[in-house]
Amino acid sequence: MTEDTSYGAIILAAGKGTRMKSHLPKVMHCLLGVPMLRHVMEAVKDAGIPYPRQVVVAGHGGQMVENYSAGLGVKLVYQKEQLGTGHAVLTARDIFKDQRCQILIICGDTPLFRKDTLEGFIEAHKSSDAGVSILSALFSDPTGYGRILRDENGNLLSIVEEKDASPEVRAIREVNTGTYLVRSDLIFDLLEQVDSDNAQGEYYLTDVVEIALKAGIKVHAFDLADEEEALGVNSRAQLSLAEGIMLDRIRAFHMGNGVTISMAHTVYIEPSVAIEPDVTIGPYTVLKGKTRIHGGAIIGPYSFLEDFDCASDTILAPYTIKTPDEKKFGPCY
Repeated sequence: MTEDTSYGAIILAAGKGTRMKSHLPKVMHCLLGVPMLRHVMEAVKDAGIPYPRQVVVAGHGGQMVENYSAGLGVKLVYQKEQLGTGHAVLTARDIFKDQRCQILIICGDTPLFRKDTLEGFIEAHKSSDAGVSILSALFSDPTGYGRILRDENGNLLSIVEEKDASPEVRAIREVNTGTYLVRSDLIFDLLEQVDSDNAQGEYYLTDVVEIALKAGIKVHAFDLADEEEALGVNSRAQLSLAEGIMLDRIRAFHMGNGVTISMAHTVYIEPSVAIEPDVTIGPYTVLKGKTRIHGGAIIGPYSFLEDFDCASDTILAPYTIKTPDEKKFGPCY
């Protein structure tokens, strides 16, 4: 095994997403112009783990996920049977077998994580010298999430999935976000000891916590994420909620950089759009793709701009439409 102090990532993206009621894999549903999976990949990359160091675990609709991942240089493995998150991580074992690194494990349906949060988590894991670290968050309503159990001194005891939790445990508000950091020489050995004796009959990734603690391995849970960014998208309604949160962030970013946005809540801006200071954007405007708007431009209300370069001090009339001639509406990927 080669010595490697770098980081890799495993992105769990094998779920069918039954509640999406779609033939598409859940992670391939669009969020502001790109698949939800791409937002997770980007956050991981921005936190310091480049695409070639990322591995996606695919299942339902895997060929579509594979084609998309390959275009970015991201590796892919298949989870042929849906036997739980622990089993999903095990499918990536061969890719990391000759490496000694830290592995970030993250869900492909959590597109709202910020770069700063993941960087902070990586730094906390590194500073604590833990073998296993869990990224946690405090939820006002923790329904549906695994709970973080601690002792009276705040030390981590275990993670309990809601379906296996007592009423007392379900009252705990600190939850597991499904994001971990684990040494590559440790995680797969721990997973070999996990069984499926639970309500779901699955191999839970969370079970490695108790196994590691019993083996004397240092395990920590870091409450560094907020409830908003830890949102898991499992339905169309949650996809819409995530879109609203992401749009709020984008609009706030541009307004903080000197852009005037009239009736900001009505304006749609994709992450790939660039806007210079002193631009004014009218209400109900849609800005997509590689659109660039230079300083002093005024965009009239109800305009639709896609991949358009708007020169400085340009004034666009209301209802202006600018799109590539060959552009056809369809899936974002």
